[in-house]
Amino acid sequence: MMGPSHAACGAAAWVALTGTYTLHLADVSLPVGLGLMPVGHPGVITGALICAGAALLPDLDHPGGTVARSLPPLSTWLARGVSSLGGGHRRATHSLLGLLLVVVLALLSQRASVPVGDALRWDGASGAAGGHVAGAAASLPGQVWPLAAVLSVLLIACAVKVLAFVPDRLAHANWVVGILLGTFVATHPPDDPRWFAVAVGLGCAVHMLGDLLTTQGIHLLWPLRPPLPLPTAFYRRRSFVRFPVLGNAGSGREVLLLVPITLYALTGLLCAGIAWAGLTVSM
Repeated sequence: MMGPSHAACGAAAWVALTGTYTLHLADVSLPVGLGLMPVGHPGVITGALICAGAALLPDLDHPGGTVARSLPPLSTWLARGVSSLGGGHRRATHSLLGLLLVVVLALLSQRASVPVGDALRWDGASGAAGGHVAGAAASLPGQVWPLAAVLSVLLIACAVKVLAFVPDRLAHANWVVGILLGTFVATHPPDDPRWFAVAVGLGCAVHMLGDLLTTQGIHLLWPLRPPLPLPTAFYRRRSFVRFPVLGNAGSGREVLLLVPITLYALTGLLCAGIAWAGLTVSM
């Protein structure tokens, strides 16, 4: 899949997971989101930003790709290192092991919270009742997560770069945009304390699924190359798994899939923005 497709799919996946809206069109009611992890109206928007950026993160294994140029020179150095360690494009960062490592990193970054002002409180006794681990830091206003904030800047800058909001000649402006939007995310975090790890993991998983549907496929079981009982059309060189229903990246079939996914994501974000503003719209 191409970068804009990955970003749109990441935002749409977050809307589907967290949205709790119903779109009324004449006599037809259309649900927008499954509401499986309610995060509040601003959380739908801020989480979609992170999930869209995370849906581009696996392509950090491509030193010449758009993601590698999102936050120069840091992203360029990261891409070179990741590509060298992971064996190249669509390998380590597109694997189940890579997905696990990214989720663990996201979890660790979210645990590193810093209390601000009166927010030095913990939910030790009430952890079980609230569904949280006893002794874990409560998700309270006044707490900040510095590592998650730094990762958020990187993820948002990836989305900004891929969606071409900033022209290439102003590439360093991605730092400004990423920091501003990262600050917005930090000041309006989703209500669920698991949100960052879920958004990052979901975005990466959506990316892997998208590339799995192309002709090149992904090294899903990296670094292993086991013989699988699949025809060569679905498993080549004992490494790359593929179900190429979309054909090559950027194909017409991908574009046809992208249009409704993008519309769905935009509809969910619009509903979240309207609800956050306290407005109602009837159609």
